[in-house]
Amino acid sequence: MSGVVAALIPVFLLIAIGWGARASRVVTAEQFGAVNRLGYFLFYPAFLFTTITGSALEIADAGPFLFGVLGGFACVIAAALALRLVIRDGPAFTSVFQGAVRWNGFSLLAAATSLYGAAGADWIALAFGPLILMINLVCVVVLARWGEGRGASLRAILDQIIANPLILACGAGVAAKLAHVGDLGAATATLKLLGAAAMPTALLCVGAGLNIAAVRKAPALVAASCALRLAFAPAATFAVATLCGAGPMGAAMAAGIASTPTAAAAYVLAREMGGDADLMAGIVTATTLLSFITMPIAIALAAP
Repeated sequence: MSGVVAALIPVFLLIAIGWGARASRVVTAEQFGAVNRLGYFLFYPAFLFTTITGSALEIADAGPFLFGVLGGFACVIAAALALRLVIRDGPAFTSVFQGAVRWNGFSLLAAATSLYGAAGADWIALAFGPLILMINLVCVVVLARWGEGRGASLRAILDQIIANPLILACGAGVAAKLAHVGDLGAATATLKLLGAAAMPTALLCVGAGLNIAAVRKAPALVAASCALRLAFAPAATFAVATLCGAGPMGAAMAAGIASTPTAAAAYVLAREMGGDADLMAGIVTATTLLSFITMPIAIALAAP
């Protein structure tokens, strides 16, 4: 347990530094928004592409792991949909749903090597593409059905998903890996330099986006979303990955992926498609803060 905590402390410290930088107005919220956009279109895709293409991981061997991760998140999606039976407010339900199913993978990737060995980041990066695609599609459908519908059209949001730079980067990385293209010379070196900025940028922006006041908007709904995201998700994903034959380490990494807090991108989608954006901000903040406690516990319990 102490080793897990030690590996995650730098991650949580970077989140805290991001919050402190924004709270003290060393960097404004608007400036952090521009930094996050830079990361989204440049740093994060570069990191994912070079991680996948530079790994020793064979794509064909990752099937049980990927099926386990996708199956585990499918269980979370089903459980979150069931909450519609008790949450009558449609926009509020969409935010609880997003809070339960969206994951912030960079909070785990930053500590992956310390937690899971040299290949840890390779396996986790490989899960980004299919998982982001599945979750974004489901969230768009839920918001289109139960959101207020004041924002962008469904077609516009779907176009954004298809052109998602993280999905494209993972797809390009897998294609290059299958074609045995691992080193593109100066291009690879440039992408690695860009990718080196991905982790600190992502974590600082998470901290900058924390809104503690928003947690008080609807405590019961925030608690329900947190329970699914931080407790049910890692347990279900670990169980499904084990059943899929992912092996002890594969199941542990699957549980680690599912133990991460809600991604801040959920707030953007809630705002654009008529979800409850204030509640969404509260859920993102609550899951991030609680993950300081729950992530080490889930990762330690799942460790082989």
